[in-house]
Amino acid sequence: MTRLAKPLSLLFAMMLLMTTPTVLADDTDGDGVDDANDDFPNDPCAHTDTDGDGLPDTVVSGCSSTVISGFTSFEEPNNGTKYYDYGDQGSDRYLWNNVNQSEVAYNSTGNELGFKLYYESTGGVGLTDGDWFGVVSYNGTVGNFTDGVKGYQMSDIDGITTFELDTVTANSLTFDIYLQDTGYETSGPEDYLIIRFVTATTSTDILNTTGQDIDQAYSAYLGVWTTETVSLGGATGSLEVEFSSNSASETVYLDNIVFTATTTLTEDLDDDNDGWTDSDEADCGTDPIDATSVPTDTNGDGVCDALESDDTDGDGIANEYDDDDDNDGVDDVDDAFPLDASEWEDTDGDGIGNNADTDDDDDGHSDTEEADCGSDPEDSSSTPLDSDGDALCDLLDPDDDNDGVADVADAFPHDSSEWTDTDSDGVGNNADTDDDDDGASDTQENDCGTDPLDSSSTPTDSDGDGICDGIDMDSDNDGVLDADDDFPDDECASLDTDDDSMPDSIIDGCNSLLIEDDDDDDDDWSDVMEANCDSDPLNAHSVPLDTDSDGTCDVDDYDDDDDGYEDAMDSFPLDASEWTDIDGDGTGDNADTDDDGDGWPDAVEEDCGSDATNADSQPSDGDRDGMCDAQDPDDDGDGIADDQDAFPNDPAEWDDTDGDGIGNNADADDDGDGVSDNEENECGSDSLDAESTPVDVDDDGICDSMDDYIQSPDPVDDEETPGFGTLAGVISMLGAAMFLGRRRE
Repeated sequence: MTRLAKPLSLLFAMMLLMTTPTVLADDTDGDGVDDANDDFPNDPCAHTDTDGDGLPDTVVSGCSSTVISGFTSFEEPNNGTKYYDYGDQGSDRYLWNNVNQSEVAYNSTGNELGFKLYYESTGGVGLTDGDWFGVVSYNGTVGNFTDGVKGYQMSDIDGITTFELDTVTANSLTFDIYLQDTGYETSGPEDYLIIRFVTATTSTDILNTTGQDIDQAYSAYLGVWTTETVSLGGATGSLEVEFSSNSASETVYLDNIVFTATTTLTEDLDDDNDGWTDSDEADCGTDPIDATSVPTDTNGDGVCDALESDDTDGDGIANEYDDDDDNDGVDDVDDAFPLDASEWEDTDGDGIGNNADTDDDDDGHSDTEEADCGSDPEDSSSTPLDSDGDALCDLLDPDDDNDGVADVADAFPHDSSEWTDTDSDGVGNNADTDDDDDGASDTQENDCGTDPLDSSSTPTDSDGDGICDGIDMDSDNDGVLDADDDFPDDECASLDTDDDSMPDSIIDGCNSLLIEDDDDDDDDWSDVMEANCDSDPLNAHSVPLDTDSDGTCDVDDYDDDDDGYEDAMDSFPLDASEWTDIDGDGTGDNADTDDDGDGWPDAVEEDCGSDATNADSQPSDGDRDGMCDAQDPDDDGDGIADDQDAFPNDPAEWDDTDGDGIGNNADADDDGDGVSDNEENECGSDSLDAESTPVDVDDDGICDSMDDYIQSPDPVDDEETPGFGTLAGVISMLGAAMFLGRRRE
């Protein structure tokens, strides 16, 4: 028996159990198709592959098959004599093959799984005393191996070995095992067998004799080959056999390890591999299994000519030949809305075109907001930065951390707890215990009358006892206690609101080297400007409103948003992106897609020739179908195209056979031959053909087909010639019949 015989036999048996076969002489998979005609002879779920691409034309609904996903029969490795470990028996490591000895490791070939062996020392001599270990082919105690002439033997470890197979994904596992009955009995830690399946996260024992002697724990396996079957449920992992024994007579043999998995074939959507799906070919009328039978696609748009016939933009070019079906200037291949002239892009794929979508990238921020805030309105990963979460992006927010200090004056513009760092040490004054970094704490300087914000101003300690010299409660004798005096040594000034060492004011005529501060709160707005702009010149948190940040407060600025339109003429004086709102709907004309609010989008009005800024000017739409007449191929909506309609603006009329200006529906004499349509219809003549009129032989005004009594052209007095009246009537009828016969000829 070959090394693959048993795995393949097992696979075929499982497949036969899964299906109800029709027995044929050469039908391996039992699907009713002879192997010679079966492109998938080992799979009952399919049998035809027209284009030879490995994908079946069709797959039996709900069908799956079992295949071998990996196996090890031990027939590939070369067999030698006993295995000797030439390495250090006291060192834990992987063992490798030695020339002309039994092979303990093997690299994978095809579906034949590779394996390797790991050795752990327990202080013994290890595999240095000539043990049978690895792939062997001899008979004897073990008898014949179950698959081929070779199997894997593990004996006399004098340590611990772990036999590891390559990783595989499978639903089930089978392997053959044989335990040699030795009579060598021990249950110590040096004598045990563990067989397990190991995944990336779990380890499941199949056999485990830990705490018992090997041949006692699994006596059913002694002296006989036993097949073990394990369900793996589609897990991915490897089979491991951990073995410890210090006797050559206590041996484990393994053979015929097979992993199987359930597979489902994928149906081929293009059976003849001609580039057209089978469903498309069926719709287009070509043969889906004949590569020479290909749908005609004149314009190369992937839709066959048989399915294309519309002319969306009414330009006289059918859509299948028109590169721009809606005539919006964007080729259909680049147009997200190839049949909508008002749209062509849909960045966020929400089905709303960018022209109508107020949030093109669907990131929760309107396009207008993103444009104002410097982020990309068509990139959802680019959103406006809003550090303080106040719904005003940093680019437009004069106070990003909302601490009341403008960013331009804030040393920590993104930290609401800090705004000043006098000593530039990276620690804000609120958290810094020594704001000027002069070695004296702020508290100490405040208590001793020195300036905690001036590194040149430090407390004096003449005697060096750690207690500063006593100071005058009003050193400059200006009537302001030093504790309240920002300039305790200068009688000309006392208040410095912004702590910039410049006094808010200097007493007139007083001799001082100080320079009066023209910006008392250090908010970059002069006191004079703040007074004029209605903000507090002594409160840095109070600054004039300057919407366009041009340095002129809104009170004095004629164009607050700097958009070039004076506020008095600006419908949106604080929005630089808008200035007019023609329809007064609160949406500026730049953002408004319908400026005049007449229900017609600006883009449509431009295409239809009406004024998009005048609500009284609207596109002409005779049939009120929402498509202007300039674009509507059927203006009156009567189902007859304008170029075929004698009355394109009258839904009640479309034909005028006699050209008299009255439509056929209203005209009582459609062909203008002087005979009404009703009379012609009753008499059998064509009411649409002026050459066809009713026959009236006796010219009595009643057509012959409706005349019960047809008179002779030269009637004879019935009273003078008895019986002749009746004869004349008969003759007259015969004459009429002959006349009608001639007309029919």
